[in-house]
This record gives sequence, structure tokens and C-alpha cells, in this order.
Amino acid sequence: MNFIARKPRVGMLLLSVLLVISVLTTICFAEGNTTAAGGREEAGTISVTGTADVMVMPDEAVFSLAVETTNLEISKAKSENDTRIKKIKAITNELKIESKYVVTDYINVNPKYTYSNNGESIFKGYTVHRGLVITLKDLAKFEELLTSLLEAGANYIQNVQFKTTQLRKYKDEARTLAIRAAKEKASAMAKELGQTVGKASLIQEVQEDAISYYSPWSSAYSSANWAANSISNATSNVQMPAAQGSSDDDFSPGQIKVSARVSVTFNLN
Repeated sequence: MNFIARKPRVGMLLLSVLLVISVLTTICFAEGNTTAAGGREEAGTISVTGTADVMVMPDEAVFSLAVETTNLEISKAKSENDTRIKKIKAITNELKIESKYVVTDYINVNPKYTYSNNGESIFKGYTVHRGLVITLKDLAKFEELLTSLLEAGANYIQNVQFKTTQLRKYKDEARTLAIRAAKEKASAMAKELGQTVGKASLIQEVQEDAISYYSPWSSAYSSANWAANSISNATSNVQMPAAQGSSDDDFSPGQIKVSARVSVTFNLN
């Protein structure tokens, strides 16, 4: 009776031992997999930037100018301003500039005061200030238009921008050259480590000003833009700013610099 009663207890003990062995085997197997995964080397990458400048000749000029008149009577101040504006528009018609390229930018009408030594304000009349934007498509007429605008009564030539109507084309070209510059840079760096670059895993364009100007009418050109790892297709006959005292007939619009910058990550082989 006692022998028969102990037999189930022996069976339970054997079952418990088998369960412990099974759990230990599972843990060891999991640890083995973890070690194998942790020991696997990740593929290396290299991240670089590339820049490129494309120099192009402009094919249009945008004039920002203003006409200002002052009179004690506001109606006369406006009438004088209107007369000058009509002269300017007549000039644009003579130069065959389409009306859609002659746009009124703004109109301001303000009272004008001066102040005496004791701080008393003295009314001097009303000032009418009107801005115009004129787009010139034929740059051969640049000097004629500029001189005529001043003679017609334009008080301010606030800005002249030289532009290209094919900006998209040159921007795409600059972007292609920037990617090429990035790849050349990555290849040179990887070669020093005895490696080569593979496929790109990430490509991003770094936003910056689309164009800048190299011209007597713009700010001085900075040589710092010609940094390492950049590509430029500027030709050798770059127009240099005119020297002081040179004739107006020597007008040169210079060139437009269309730039692009990219950031690329390559896999390493």
C-alpha cells in the first residue's frame, strides 16, 4: 500500500526535472541568438555636402524706381507726380516695353514737416511718392532707358536686378553638378581609408539663395564663395565691374551665379 502511494510522487519529480531542463535550453538558445545578432557588423556610411555654381549671362533687367513730388496743395502734388509718371510710361512705349512690364508698386501720400530750433513744427506741404517696377527684356536698351528715366523725373533708382528667364534650367544644372561634387568628395575620403562608396542612402537639397549677382550694379563679389568641394562652369570671359571714371558706354551687366548645395549619405564598401 505504501509503495503504490509513493509512485505518483516519483512521476511528479521526473516531470519537474524535465521542465527545468527545457527552460534552461530555451534561455541558452535565446542568449546564443542575441550574441550572434550583436556580433553582426553594421554597414558603414559617409555623409558629405557638395556645392556648385553655374555662371550665366542675364537676359532681362528689373528697375525699381520712384517719383516723389511735394506741394503745399495735395492736388498739385499729385498732378505733378502724375505728369512725371506719364512721361516715364511714354518712354517705355517708345522703347517698345509692353505695358504688363510697367507696374505701379506703391503710392504714398504724406504731409511734410520741418522743425524750427525751438521744436516748433512747420508744415511744408504734401509729398506724393510713387514706386514703379519696369522689366526690360532687351538689355541693349539699358543705358537709354536709365538715362531717359532720370530725365523724365524719376527721383530714385532704388535697385536694378539682372535676371535670367531660364532659372529653372540653370538651377537643375547646378544641382546635378553639386551631386557630382559630393560623390567626388566622398570617393576621395573613402579611398584614403581603403574603401569605396556604394549607393546613396539619403539625398537632401540644402536650401539657399537661388541666384546671386556678379555685376557693377550689385554688391562686391566675394571670393569666399569659391570654396573647396564646389564646381563652377564659369567661362573665362567673366565681365569685370567697370573702373571708376569709365564711360557709360562700357556698361556690362556681369553674370548671374546660380547656386545649388546638396547633402548626400553614401554606403561604404
